[in-house]
Parts: sequence; C-alpha cells; structure tokens
Amino acid sequence: MNNREIQIIAEQLKDTWAGDPWFGKPAQQLLAGITEEEAYEQPQGQHSIAQLVWHMANWRQFTISRLQPNSSPDVSLFETADWRPAAPDSEYTFTKGLQELETSQAELLRTLQTLEDSLLDELVAGRNYTFRHLLHGIVQHDIYHLGQIAYITKMLRAAG
Repeated sequence: MNNREIQIIAEQLKDTWAGDPWFGKPAQQLLAGITEEEAYEQPQGQHSIAQLVWHMANWRQFTISRLQPNSSPDVSLFETADWRPAAPDSEYTFTKGLQELETSQAELLRTLQTLEDSLLDELVAGRNYTFRHLLHGIVQHDIYHLGQIAYITKMLRAAG
C-alpha cells in the first residue's frame, strides 16, 4: 500500500492527540485538566472550551465523511452543527464533547489506514480543495484550537 504521506499525517494527529508535540501539551493531557466549571465559561462573551471541543469534533466528523467513498457533497449538516450551544444541562455537555472528540480521533485514524496517497491530489466533494489540504488542515485546526483552549484555561485560572 502506498500511503507514506497519509501515515505522516496520521502520526501528526497521534502526536497532537496524545504524543509529545513540539507546541506544548497534547489534547488528551490539556483537556483532562479542565474542570466542568472552566469548560462552560465564556471569557468576554467568546466561545467556551466546551464549544471549542464540539467544534473540533464536528470538523473531524466532516473530514471522516469526506474520506468515505461516495460521500454527499452537501456539507450543510456540518455547517449547521458548528458552534453548538454547549451547556451542562444540554445534549452538548463537555463530557459528551470529549467523548465525541476521542471517538472521532480513533475513527479518523482507522480511516486513514485504509487510504492510498493517490487520494491526496483529488478534490474533496463539495469543496474546492484537495484531500492533502483537508488532512493537513485538520491537524492545523486542532493545534489552533488547542492553543485557544490553553489560553482560555490560563486566563480563567489567573482570574481565579
């Protein structure tokens, strides 16, 4: 199987999730240290950590859906599900969001194991970019939002 580049992307996803990434704490470690109270805080009216977790899971699910053969070009489901109203008394709790993120991590890695590098140059259904762009993008997306989560956590704890 010719999937060397896909395996490199998979390693980046693993490293970002539970490895020893260059940028700081991996997702599992960072998210494990967040309390329920911290997860729902919205500093200065911005997104909460819980919302960011659901947002990350949503776009991972989008990525998985695009990688499946014959996926629908309709992306409205993912756009509608973005920025869910996470709250402790809603269906979008922080705990469920963490589970969804972990499940989508495992599913994405399983899916990547089945793919050939030749897919990377193909266009994603419903988008004007390649699978290479999408897969590198999901890694960057995770890192970007993990940085936000780390910063929000520091702000909340400093405000004490």
